[in-house]
Amino acid sequence: MKRKTNHKAGRKVSRNKHEIWVYNNGQYEQEVVVAEKWMRLIYESPVGGAPLLFLARRKVLSRIYGMYCRTTLSARKIPQFIEQYQIDMTGCSGEYKNFADFFSREKTDVQFPIESGVLGSPCEGLVSAYADIMPDNLIAAKGEAFSLAELLNNEALAAEYTGGTMVRIRLTPANYHRIHFFDSGTVTDIRMLNGTLYSVSPLALNRVARLYCRNKRALVTFSSQNFGDVLLVEVGATFVGSIVHCFENGDEVDRGQQACYFLPGGSLLLMFFKYGSFVADEGLLAQSIAGYETKIQIGTALGRCPHL
Repeated sequence: MKRKTNHKAGRKVSRNKHEIWVYNNGQYEQEVVVAEKWMRLIYESPVGGAPLLFLARRKVLSRIYGMYCRTTLSARKIPQFIEQYQIDMTGCSGEYKNFADFFSREKTDVQFPIESGVLGSPCEGLVSAYADIMPDNLIAAKGEAFSLAELLNNEALAAEYTGGTMVRIRLTPANYHRIHFFDSGTVTDIRMLNGTLYSVSPLALNRVARLYCRNKRALVTFSSQNFGDVLLVEVGATFVGSIVHCFENGDEVDRGQQACYFLPGGSLLLMFFKYGSFVADEGLLAQSIAGYETKIQIGTALGRCPHL
C-alpha cells in the first residue's frame, strides 16, 4: 500500500534519512521500494551489504535474476506483484508466459498531448527537471553530482548543452518499462557504453559516487521536429541486463512510436535539451530544486517548446 501524507503542495515534509518521499498529484507520499529489505542491505549496510554490492557491480546478481525471470516458474509471482505495487494494467494484454514478458509488457492506450509543442513524458516514472545546466556539475541527488562529458565520454558534445535543460526520469521495477518517442524526428546516432549495473534508486546514489557514469548505458542523439537535437541517455541498473531498441540509426520516427524497452529491474532515462529549445514546467522545476521527484504517467506534459 502507498504511504501518503496529507501535506499540501509546496510544504516541506518531515522525513528521516531512511525514507524516500515523492510528489504525486498535489501531495507528498513515501515511495514503496521494491525489494526494500534487500536494497537497504546492499546499499546501506557497511558490513553485510559489501559482498552483495560487489556482486551487483559485477552483474552476477542481474544475470542470475534474468535467468529466473525467463522461466515459466517466475510467472507465479506476477499476480502478487501487480497487487502489491498497485500496477495499472489498463491497455495491457495480461497474458505473460514469464516475469520477463510481464516486465516488458506493452500498452496499447499510450497517448500524448494534442499540441505538438507540448512535450509529453516518453515513459512513466519519477521525474526531475533542471534548467540552466552546467555540464560539469549536473545534479544526481542531494549532495551528489556528475559530469555530462564523463557520462557521454565526449567533452565537445557535452559542451553543446551548456545552459540547457536536463530531465531525469527514474523507472522503478513497478513502472511500465517501454519508452516512446516524445516527438517525430530522426535518430542520428546510437552508441552503447558498457559498465556496471548498480541500482539507480536514491539509496544507491547516496552510496556510489558518479553512479550514472559507471553504469551500462545507451546514448541516442535524436533530431526532433519541435525541440531540436536532444540527447537521450538510457541507463541500465541492477537486474537490467539489456536495453532493447526498436529502431536503428538513421530511422525516421513518429511521435508516440516505441523507442526501446528494458528487461527486468529499475532503470533511468536522462534527456538533455539545448539552450532555448525547451522550457520545463515551473512546478516540476520547483519540486526538483526542493529535492522531490514527481510521479508521472507516460504522456504527462513536462513542458513545451518556447517557440510554438
